[in-house]
Amino acid sequence: MTRCHFKTVLVGFVLSLVFAVSGFGTSPVYAAEYKTYLLVSPPTQTLGKLEPGQSYSGEFLVKNIGTEKFDFKVYATPYYQEGEQGSSVYTVSNHYTYLSEWITFDAENGHLEPREEKKIKYFVRVPETAVGGAQNAAIMVETEDSADANQTVSATTRVAVLLFSQVNGEINPCGKIIEKDIPGFLLNPPISAFGRVENCGNIDLNVQYVISIKPIFSDKEIYTNRDNPRILATLPETRRYTSLEWENTPGIGMYNVRLEVTYNGKTEVIDKLVVVCPLWLIILIIVFVGSLIFWLISRNRSRKLNNKENKGIVEE
Repeated sequence: MTRCHFKTVLVGFVLSLVFAVSGFGTSPVYAAEYKTYLLVSPPTQTLGKLEPGQSYSGEFLVKNIGTEKFDFKVYATPYYQEGEQGSSVYTVSNHYTYLSEWITFDAENGHLEPREEKKIKYFVRVPETAVGGAQNAAIMVETEDSADANQTVSATTRVAVLLFSQVNGEINPCGKIIEKDIPGFLLNPPISAFGRVENCGNIDLNVQYVISIKPIFSDKEIYTNRDNPRILATLPETRRYTSLEWENTPGIGMYNVRLEVTYNGKTEVIDKLVVVCPLWLIILIIVFVGSLIFWLISRNRSRKLNNKENKGIVEE
């Protein structure tokens, strides 16, 4: 009975191995066998200040940096940001995204062979009735990366050229810091600082964040991003949150940390002493202090007992 069962398992294993190697005489088709690589350059453009009733033009490159040919189409969409992380949204239309309706192209379709690129020109006609304030849009370049009818998987590839502009007129620059802080006690690195800014105006608000860190007994900076500050564009009627970190923070230490937030030509600063102390060190300190207190109490009691005994001897 045991031999029969062993033979059955052995035969089943051999057949499974043969089928796995041979694939029943067929070659599987993987989605990764067919790919296109679409790229646009530059990915962002600033049109600057636009005058109502005037026309403007620009251009960008569509590149095929892959090994397969493809067709593509070009169109304009609104561009906005939602949430405090600044998630890009291309479906929200409001009075800051009219720019997408003012754009036309010299070509709305194209074809690229591998390693080929094509220049696309766009034109902006600002209406006479355009009101002052920010106007942002996205130019989409879209293609299907499975043009071969024999492919089993078809996926759409889409990239965007972001356009930022401002229409001259009634302008209201306004920004305010909702919150800024530096955590003062950390069990684990890294040291961090964060800020939350609201754009209460009608034009884009560029906010710059700089963090600098010094040892507690020194004026020499050991880390700063001053030469490469973080600058975030906060769109009108939105909030943006950001956090800066010193990735190489040691596991133990005390530091003077400064966060500088600059917007609309003014800078707000927060300074804080930051202590980095791991949990094991805290436990060790507690044990040491507890032992010291216990030793002092025991010593005090021992002295009192000795004094009482000595006093009794003297009285006798």
